[in-house]
Amino acid sequence: MITPGDFVAVAVSGGKDSLALLHILAKLRTKFRGAKLEAFTINEGHPYSCFYRMAKSNYVGEVAAKFGIEYNVYHFRDIFGFTAMEISERLAARGHKVHMCTIDGVLRRRAMNLIGKKRGWTKIATAHNLDDEAQTVMLNVLMGNLSRFRWYGVYEDAEEKDLIPRIKPLKHIREEEIAVYAYYHGIPLMELECPYVSTNPRYRLKFILAELEREMPTVKYSLVSFGRRLAEQLKSTQAGGANRCRYCGNISAKPVCRVCDLLQKAGVLNL
Repeated sequence: MITPGDFVAVAVSGGKDSLALLHILAKLRTKFRGAKLEAFTINEGHPYSCFYRMAKSNYVGEVAAKFGIEYNVYHFRDIFGFTAMEISERLAARGHKVHMCTIDGVLRRRAMNLIGKKRGWTKIATAHNLDDEAQTVMLNVLMGNLSRFRWYGVYEDAEEKDLIPRIKPLKHIREEEIAVYAYYHGIPLMELECPYVSTNPRYRLKFILAELEREMPTVKYSLVSFGRRLAEQLKSTQAGGANRCRYCGNISAKPVCRVCDLLQKAGVLNL
């Protein structure tokens, strides 16, 4: 996943998975000949942002300093002009019910691309594990989001110049195994769980998959494999080039990308 000359940015939320990923890549850094690492965190700007929940411990900074890795924090307000909380409040005032996790996720993905192009990142490493990937596939199946599968894994071999490839070194590793690694190496667990998580549709899927796994031990692996194969099929049958958002020009499955649609509904697109 990492080749000589790469400038890899490691996304760190402060949870056990991203901290374990940083720890692993930092230890393996000497094997990445000619490759450079940077750790980064994004502050979405609401009280339960990962940035604030991990603020008690400077573990990320300590690991980065120990291995000689640069660590930076980037803010929604500096990138978009608004925090996630401000956008959420504007959406609510206009009668749009949008989950905070959706706001965070949609804007964070765009933010990483914008930051990466300025910083010269060639790849972004995220800590999505097997459970995360299986939940994504299952959620898209249940919601009938066939178009979303066109983008499943697309960042891992991005062909478009404005999409920075994403790598997911932990995507075939079970969450429980990462937790064991974190415990063994003394990686701290986040003390406060974000209250928005319990109302996220993914939250129930986590337990549904755990129940299914008792009867079907390979169900998570099967879902991830299915998502990858379906994405390959859709990509091979896709006619013409990628669509572009009419407002920002970024790649989009629809005429208006999710970021601009969100900002438009919040009444801040022109701002």
